[in-house]
Amino acid sequence: MRKIRLLSAALAAVLMVCLLASCTAGLGNPDAINDYVPDVMTWEDPETGGVFTFAYGEGDTAILVKYSGKITSGDHVTIPEFFDQKNSKKAAETGENSEEDAIVARRKVVAIGDHAFYHLASIVEVKIPDTVKTIGDFAFAECTELPAITLPDAVVSVGRFAFEGCTKLTDVKLDAALETIGEFAFANCTALESITLPENVTELGKAAFWGDVKLAAIEMPASVTKLGALCFYNCENLQSVKLTDNITEIGEFCFVTEKTSLKDKIDVSGLAKDGYVAQYVAAMAEPTTEAEAEAEEPAA
Repeated sequence: MRKIRLLSAALAAVLMVCLLASCTAGLGNPDAINDYVPDVMTWEDPETGGVFTFAYGEGDTAILVKYSGKITSGDHVTIPEFFDQKNSKKAAETGENSEEDAIVARRKVVAIGDHAFYHLASIVEVKIPDTVKTIGDFAFAECTELPAITLPDAVVSVGRFAFEGCTKLTDVKLDAALETIGEFAFANCTALESITLPENVTELGKAAFWGDVKLAAIEMPASVTKLGALCFYNCENLQSVKLTDNITEIGEFCFVTEKTSLKDKIDVSGLAKDGYVAQYVAAMAEPTTEAEAEAEEPAA
């Protein structure tokens, strides 16, 4: 038990360091993160006044690196599928529009960058276009009023801490192309009760669902081969866990809480008795209490 608490405290410290680092590495305070990004263009939503900042990607692509909403609460955000890159050099110099402001490229939005919506409590809805393939680190972390998210068909990866701390998130829809879910990606989503993992997911990162205290059931698709350490740590309401024999690696303390293991919640009926997963489950032990741990220590 002591080891679990120490590891839990250590990872909690890592989480805090990551958050602090993200706020101090030239990115401003949490409410104005990404206040410096090079080589960008902006587009303002004529309906909401929200400003999207894009960086140029490869070829005709673009990356959404920052969103700044003008609505302080109840902000409904629709990320554009394309935006038009214009030659605005002369307009910037003269203050007048000219033929040089003509569209020089129509860029496709293929990624939501790191911290793009970080700590925006005003957002209650985000519509992501089908062109997006990746969700960056901390992209929607601490969006505490966001109740639902749907990832489109093209998304193949969800970054580290992408939705960490989205405490009102109850509805998550992941599509078939998704392959990896990063470390702490859905950690501390304390209202999340269920999530369906699509068939192409191969790996769940460390602490991916850490602290999701209302999560009631999880079923691994046959594609999953790796579960990171503490993947479902402190998911104290888990009642049903279904694993497959295709899993070749399960990290430390993957299915435990601070007080108990979740061994009796894991369905082993369909597993090979001599397989890795069944043996892992069989070897799971109840964590000792702090008093028990102290009693086991030799006297000085």
